[in-house]
Parts: sequence; C-alpha cells; structure tokens
Amino acid sequence: MAVRLADVNEQRRGFRRMVALEFQLHVRTPDPARSPLTGVPFAVKENIDIGGFPTQAGLGRAPPPADADAPCVARLRAAGAVLVGQTAMDEAALGSSNDNPHYGRTMNPRRAGYTPGGSSGGSAVAVASGAVRFALGTDTLGSVRIPAAYCGIVGFKPSFDRVPSIGVKRLAPSLDHVGVLAESVDMAAAAFDAMAQDARKLDTPSRAVIGVPDSLSAVDLEPAVHNAFERALKTLRERGDTVRVVPTPGWIPVTARKAAFLLIEVEAAAVYLNWLDDPQAPLSARLKEFLRYGRDCSPERLAGARAEVSRCRVAIEEALAEVDVLALPTCPQVAFPFEMKTPLNQAELTTPANLAGAPAISIPIPAEDLPIGFQLMAARGTDERLLAIAARTASAFGAA
Repeated sequence: MAVRLADVNEQRRGFRRMVALEFQLHVRTPDPARSPLTGVPFAVKENIDIGGFPTQAGLGRAPPPADADAPCVARLRAAGAVLVGQTAMDEAALGSSNDNPHYGRTMNPRRAGYTPGGSSGGSAVAVASGAVRFALGTDTLGSVRIPAAYCGIVGFKPSFDRVPSIGVKRLAPSLDHVGVLAESVDMAAAAFDAMAQDARKLDTPSRAVIGVPDSLSAVDLEPAVHNAFERALKTLRERGDTVRVVPTPGWIPVTARKAAFLLIEVEAAAVYLNWLDDPQAPLSARLKEFLRYGRDCSPERLAGARAEVSRCRVAIEEALAEVDVLALPTCPQVAFPFEMKTPLNQAELTTPANLAGAPAISIPIPAEDLPIGFQLMAARGTDERLLAIAARTASAFGAA
C-alpha cells in the first residue's frame, strides 16, 4: 500500500518530522530462513544518511541530499527491513528533551505535553506510537536509552564501534554510538545482528550474576523510580539470579557526567568550528554558546575531564569483571513536562556505558504511572550475551 508519511504524522501525535518521503510498504509474512527483519518497517534518526535525502541533524537548514545510505541503514535494508522515513531530534543531537528551536516539540505518546527525552526522541515516539517496529538513534550520553525509558520501549546502545558510524553526522566522535529503539529486545537484537560489523557467538548463563554499583547511592532517584527498581531486583532474585552490590569507587556520577559533557562540548566545537562565528550558520544561539564554551576550554580543564573519564571507565570495567551485568535504573526520573527544566542528573546513570564503550540496554519495567526503564550493562564486546540476558529479564518483567 502507498503511504505518505505526512499522513502518518497527522494520525500519530508526536511525529512532528517523522518523515519526509513517500514509500511503498509491501506487507508480507517474514521468511525465517531469510531474515527476521523481512518486511519490518523502521525509521532513522535524521542525523544518519539516507541516500537521496538531506541529513539535517536537527539544524536550521537542510544540507544537500546524501549520496548513499549509511552502512547501518544499507545493512538493514539488505536484511529485508523497509525504511519508512526520518525521525525528529534535538538540534545537532545536543539536547535532552526533543524541543527543537527550529522545528518545535516532539510529544511523548504516553502523556500529552511531556518530553519523550532526547536526543533520539523522535525515534522513540515512532516505536512507542506503533508506526514502526524499530528505529535507529544515536547515543552519546544516553540519547537512545533515555527516550526508550521515558516512552516505555526498549533502547539498546551497542559496544563502541560494533555498529559502523560512517554516514552519521557526529556530535562527539569518541562517545557517539549508533543504537536501536525497538518494540522488544528480540527486535533490537535482530536489528543489531544485521548492522553489526562482526558476528559473535557467546555463551549465556542460565542464571545471571547481577551487580548493582554502590555509586548508585549517590544519585537522587525519584521515589517511583527507586521503588520500581527495587521491585525489579526482587523479581530477578526470585527467578534465581544473584543480585549483589559491587564497589565502583572510581565512578562519581555527578563528576563523571560533568566531565563527559565537557568532552562533548569540546569535540562538538571541533565538528562545527567553521560555523561558530558565522551569523548565517543554521545553529541556534543556545547551541553556539555551548560550542564556544567547548572551543574556549583550557587544556588544563580538558585534561582533568579526560582523567575523570578514565577513572570512570576503569571503575566500570573492574565491576563488570566481577559480574555478568550491572543493573541500574535508566534515568533517575520519569518523563516530565516541557515547561519543567531538564533535571541535571538525567544522564548520570547512562553516562558510564558511553565512557566505557560498553553495551547497555533499557527495558521497561512495571510502573504505576509513567514508564520507567531498567538498564543492564555488560563488558565491552559482549553485546550478544547482554541481549540474551536482557531478553530473559524482559520476560521476567512480563515484557516481550
């Protein structure tokens, strides 16, 4: 059937710029012998190249159309998935609410007037509203997992460089990851398997040893998040998993988050350097302010931030050497109204996986009101094992 994505935009609130093309969707039963993605519709964050369409990255004007699909997109199409368009995002992927100064807000489908999270909020909305079964996003400090948590879906950030970042408009190259937002862990795993640069067969324990970082106690959790997380851990213990606190002395959440954000500002300033003093550049005044701050950062401050990042990375790697996975809430809070200022600690629990280049996934857990995410993190390169553990965990929570 022929579908115009503008029509989808009208039918499903929150799709502000979900798409900008006409496509043919051929509905058919997937052939398991071919690919679990055959005929599955998906969408792509607009900072990832789609051949023939501009990679706008949430900026104030569109560049010339991309020459070809990014490899991650091309591999999904080769596996039989059907691309249906692009999703809205925060400007330059430097944002936390999907309130874009050039194009407006993307609404959380779970509650009107609430943020879906950023910067891959459009991709989360596309999945949560049922328009597609999975969507691509990018994750620099949690930009896949945070929207997944706020919208009640699955968000998977692979290990650094397991999915190629060629054809992606970068924000901070040392921290950027291409990730998947999906209706289920199985769908996220199928998309990852198609995109990954290599395939790995890893044994998966029938019962997992789950570590809860002791640094979690330094993060102020909303009561609803704290209670849901404790209930989730209780469910896993009852299933037969071992859950224990593990020391992470080198990870100080607020300090690591600040250091990582400074690193992003510095790297992003280098990406957009030629536009910082150009009054005609398609960047908002707010974004230019952030980027100039990074451009003008002293070598001493940058060295201090990099040292803090290294301490956090070592702490996470050492903790993961003792357990199968680490467990944390995805966010300290649930989604909030656009009128509310973004909590400073929003990304404190997602930052460590980016600093360590480790795979991490957010799974929805039972909640009394707005969605809450449960995050699992594993050692770098063990993505397949993490996904297998995550699928069993989601099943224990009553999710697919």
